Amino acid sequence: MANEIFSRRLKELREKQQLSMEQLGKDLGVTKSRVNMWENSGTVPRSDVLVNLAKYFNVSTDYLLGNQDERAINGNSKLSSLQRNLGKLNEAELEQAEGVLKAVFMDIFNDEEDDDDI
Repeated sequence: MANEIFSRRLKELREKQQLSMEQLGKDLGVTKSRVNMWENSGTVPRSDVLVNLAKYFNVSTDYLLGNQDERAINGNSKLSSLQRNLGKLNEAELEQAEGVLKAVFMDIFNDEEDDDDI
């Protein structure tokens, strides 16, 4: 099924993140030619891949498919980028990143831990 809106939005999201088709494909576990097919022929991927694309760019599947105009789930592209990059880390690296974030933002993390005690 060809979907021009999907094609255009995917390309816009990829270019905004300054990703090549090859890099996006690698990150999603698909080939560059598959990404090219999505962007240039409007071929919509399988539902599981569509969900992964939406998570990757922090948008809804409805946005990708043209069923809604609102782009970001939470509207924060910097947070989206951080989440995507943290998602690439293994467990040990995630723990290290958490330690760094806790050290830098101690007051925020302490408030969050206080909320957990309630």
